[in-house]
Formats: sequence, C-alpha cells, structure tokens
Amino acid sequence: MAALQSIRNRGKLIAICVGAALLAFILGDFLNSSMSIFGQDRFNIGEINGETISYQDFEARVNERTTFISLVTQQNSLSSEMSDQIRDYIWEDLIREKVIGTVADDLGVSASDDELINMIKTGNVTPTIRQLFADPQTGMYDPASVLAYLSKRENNKEIPERVFIWNYLENELRNTRVSNKYFNLIASGLCVTTAEVEQEFNDRTALADVKFVALPYSEIADNEVSVSETDIASYYNSNINKYERETETRDINYVSFDIVASDKDSAYSLNVINDLKSDFASTDDVVSFINSKSDVTYSNINYNKGEITDETVDSLMFAEQPGFVYGPYIDGDYYKLARLIDTKNLPDSVKVSHILIAYRQGEDTTVARQKADSLLGVIKSGIDFGALAMEVSDDQGSASDSGNLGWVTDRINFIPEFKDACFATDKGQITTTTTMYGVHIIKVFDKTQPKKKVNVGFLQIEIKPSNATRQQVYTQANKFAANTREVSKFVEAANASGLSVRVAPSITPDTRFIPSITNARPLVQWAFDEDKSKEVSDVMDFDGRLIVAAVVGVHPKGKASLASVKPTIETELIAQKKGEKILADLQSKNVSNVDALAAQINRPVQEATNVSMTSVQIGGYYEPAAVAVAVSLNKNEVSKPFAGKNAVFVIQNTNITPAQPIQQINIDTDRQVMQRDLSQRSLYQAYDAMVKMANIVDERYKFF
Repeated sequence: MAALQSIRNRGKLIAICVGAALLAFILGDFLNSSMSIFGQDRFNIGEINGETISYQDFEARVNERTTFISLVTQQNSLSSEMSDQIRDYIWEDLIREKVIGTVADDLGVSASDDELINMIKTGNVTPTIRQLFADPQTGMYDPASVLAYLSKRENNKEIPERVFIWNYLENELRNTRVSNKYFNLIASGLCVTTAEVEQEFNDRTALADVKFVALPYSEIADNEVSVSETDIASYYNSNINKYERETETRDINYVSFDIVASDKDSAYSLNVINDLKSDFASTDDVVSFINSKSDVTYSNINYNKGEITDETVDSLMFAEQPGFVYGPYIDGDYYKLARLIDTKNLPDSVKVSHILIAYRQGEDTTVARQKADSLLGVIKSGIDFGALAMEVSDDQGSASDSGNLGWVTDRINFIPEFKDACFATDKGQITTTTTMYGVHIIKVFDKTQPKKKVNVGFLQIEIKPSNATRQQVYTQANKFAANTREVSKFVEAANASGLSVRVAPSITPDTRFIPSITNARPLVQWAFDEDKSKEVSDVMDFDGRLIVAAVVGVHPKGKASLASVKPTIETELIAQKKGEKILADLQSKNVSNVDALAAQINRPVQEATNVSMTSVQIGGYYEPAAVAVAVSLNKNEVSKPFAGKNAVFVIQNTNITPAQPIQQINIDTDRQVMQRDLSQRSLYQAYDAMVKMANIVDERYKFF
C-alpha cells in the first residue's frame, strides 16, 4: 500500500500510459503495412501449442507490463536489464496462458469475483499484491489496505493510473486462481496407497552396517584403457534418449580487438592536465573548477589517514597546508591533480534524530520555517523530542521510530546541507537547516571521537583512446574479418595474426551474457541468423571491444548428434573400461573376505553404518548401486566385486537392523507426508510435461 500511495507525479505517469498506447498503435500500423510487403511470418515471434505469437501482440503486452512497473515504482524509464526481465516474464506468461488457460477453459475452470475477494481477505494472493500491500511497520501483507484501495478506486474512477494498476493486478490474481484450481484437480486425482506407505517405511527403517573396499577409477590413468569408435557408436545408439536437447545451441569462436589508449593518447591527456595545473592551484573556487574542467566531478569527502588510495598523496595531504597541490600522477585510467582544500577535526559519525516540516504545495516556504520555530519553542519547554517527531514529522520513514536516523556517517548518501548540519552541531544540541524538502529540526544525541580529516579535490583527466587510435584498431579488426570469411580457416588465421581465440560454447537463443562481452545480444542474434552466420562475422563493437566471430558448432533441438556428445560418451566409457580392468585384476584375489582383500591389495577397509534404501551415499561415495547391494546382503555376507559410478566395490555386511513394525500412526502420518509431496511434485511435473508437449518455438532472439 505504501508503494501505491507514494505515486505523486500523475501527469508523467499518465503520459507513460498514453505513450505506450501510441507506440502500440504506431507499431501496429507499421507491422500491418510491412506484413503485406514481406509476409506475416517475418513478424512472428514464436509459436505455442500451435498458436502463432506475433511481434505486435507480444510487444503490446510488454508495453502494458512496462507501464505497470513504471507506475508502481515511479520510474519513468527502466534499465535494459529490467526490460529484458519484462520480456522474459511476458513470454513465460504467454506459455502459461496458452498451455494452461486453453485446457482450463475447455474444462470450464474459472475464478469468480467472490473467489478473488476471499483470496484477498485470506492472504492467498500473488507475490506482487503481497509486496505492494504490505504494512510498512511490519512488512506483513495487510488485506485491509487492499480493500481500502479498492474502495478509493471505486470513488476515484477518474484517476486512470489507479484503475490501470488494479485491473492489471486483478487479471494476474484471476489467472493465478484458475491455474491453482486446475492443478488442484490433478492433485486431487492422485493418492498414496497403504502398500506404498508400508514399502517406504520398510525401506527407511531397515538398516545395514557394512565394511567395504573401494578401488577408485581415478587411480588408473586414462591411457591405460582404450575406447574404440565402435564402442562409442554402440553406447550412443543404446542410450540415445539421454541426449535430448530442449533447445538449439551453437558454439562460437571469437577474437577480440580492444581499443586502448596509445602512448600518444596518454601524452595528450598529460598535456591537458598540465595546462590546467596553474589555474587549479590558484582558483578560489576549487569545487566549481573541478566540476567544470574534470572528467570526474567533485566528491565532498573528508578522508581519514590511509583512505586515499595513492599512498604518496595520502601522506602529503596530511603533512601539508590547505592550498597544496600534488601531481599530475597516474591513478588507473586517469591523470590526477590533488589539491588540499581543508583540514578538520571531525567525528566519523554522529547519532541523530530529526523532525521534517515539509514545504506544502501552494504555500510560501516561510510557513514551514515559522512552524519549525514554534516547534523549537515546544522542544525547549521540555517535551520529548521523539514523541513530537512521531506526531508531527513529515518524514514517515523515521517518524515511526521517533525521528531516529541512527548513526550518520560522512559517506552516507544524505543531502549535503543536512549532513553538514549534523556534523557541525555539538552533542546534545538541537539545530535547524533547510533543504529542498523543507525545514529539518535536528537533535544530535552522540558523536564519535573527533580526529584529523582532510578534504581533497581531485582534478581528473581520463587517458582515453583518440579517434585516430579507434580508427587504427577498427582497421586492424576489419582487415582480419575481410580476409577471413571461411569459418574453417578462422582459428588458423587468428593464430597467424597472433590473436587469442576465445570460445563461447552452448549459446542458446536467449543467452544474454558471454564472458568479457557486455550486452552480448547482437552477437547471439548474429549467431542464430541462418544466412549471416554461415561466414565469419563483420566487426561488432561492444563498448570499445571489437569482436569478430565464427559459429563453429550447431546443435539442433532434439536428439544430439553423435559428434556433439562424443566427448561425454568417451568419458563414461573410459570409466566403464577402468571398472572392467579392476574387476579382471580382482579375479586372482581373495574376495571372500573384505579384510583379507584389503591386505592383499594394500587398500583401507572403510565402514558405513545405518545404510538404508533411502540413503544416497556410502562412505562418502555417491553410489546408488553400492547402497542397494549393502542393504540386500545377509549378515556377514560378502558381495561379489561390482562396478559403481566412481569405483569398484567389495562390500561385507556386519550387522542388520530389521525394519520396524509399522503402526497405524505411522501409516497415517507417513501417508500425509507422501501425499503432500506427491501433490507438490504434480504441480511442476504436470506443467513441465504440458510445456514439453506444447511444441514451443521461441524466436524472440530475432527481435531482442
């Protein structure tokens, strides 16, 4: 509720709604006219359950979601990352709608208004509603605030953003209710039988203690076994279902041409800062000079000893008098001049509370000042500062805590006028100051011990590549791309040019990040362009890093090719061959007794206790097969040597704890636990199955 009530700039927000609608209209007109020229398929963004999703419809929903987010967060512009998240949300929402919504409609599953009101009252709401209508004091969802908002909405239908926000929230809530009802129908058709309960109880309570010898495959070198091409092909054909790809992936090789400043560029920046040094040393207004001439604006920081990153500068600033200038010197990508502005004895932090008298729209600012003067008189008469803050302060965030702001540090992101007043006021004293928000009455409760601090102004000139340098690097990159059009010769050409080839394997159409490349979408879009990616790419610019790339592997959706999974199969077969070699070596050993075997092969005897069918490990090894053998042995029985996932084992049982007799209470409680687990699994497993059967085609990468 607090977030919704904080919406103030209605004019700007309404403009967002109107702008989004106009954009959708313009795009719609453009796309409709374009479709008649190029064909409608050109503007399809994908397909779900046989239904085509057009770019126009998708972007309209994205615009609606963007408007909603902008309204509730008061952000008139969203970051590119947030825009990506919105598009992903809309795509997933479309999948849910086309997969679940269609089936639910056919079954007559719906959500009435009464059901929605009941969800609101009982707190069974969406995460968005739960967050927006949380009590600001406790952070807990407050149903009363939702109902109050709805009441205001009914009484203020002329406020378009209020109507828009709730309509959006209501639609989400209704869709959530329909989905839940549908999956509850599935869950209600599932049951756990008494036989299943008894079997699970038996598996859990029948325990075995064992000792064993393990011979890990890792102790045999890979070159001691051989795997043939026939072995690999046979394994692939026998296990083809293991290699199902849910989406197409591609492998990219690329080289990078980094645009970095040359020695000539560095010399130019040095000349610039040297030309400014005299004026910087003589100016009476250091802050204004820095803000007008420096590539980095002034930061009003009072440094403690040791906080300035350059040790020489740090030492000099604490030894010299105000007006002293040092430099230029290099710090990272900048030439710097440092001027000591002032030295002060200041605490690191002050503990304060305040009362804000905000400026009111339409009122003269003197009204706030007069009210603050009156309150000062009340405070001096002995009234409790905290109690007064809770009653009259316009800063709702601190008013609920008696105006308390806690410990304010020099680095905290407070308005400078307010922060300066806090540090300039003695402990136990009260002062006032004005900011853009109004008049503040500040009480300082405590201060840390004052110590010497220095205020230093830094004039910074970036050492950056010139246009000539950029052009030189671009020419180099373009020459490489122009002379290397064949993908098969990419690595050879890169090596000949002394370039390091980087690899980006298994790129999917929705990949957004590739190591060392910011905003990798253009590269991904190129990689999945069937025509352009047949050759080495043209030069692509990623924030000063020029990239030339080649698609070196295409792995279609569906069954993976033998070539693409060959390394994985080879690794598995090498382990299998090692197991066979170890088993063959054990044929000449005494395997009827674990202790005797361990002595023969100089291996330790390990132990595992309370092993059951529900165990996942035995003696630190993740070995389902070894667990199964351990619980199946009779007392003192020794297993035959067998190969597991990571080692060959010989196991001897040392003790058996029979399964406990099951009681009715166990049947009842265990059935409830198993039923709950089954119901929960049905929710996501059923949905995953429906999504897989929907034959989803995602071609968003063509547009975003």
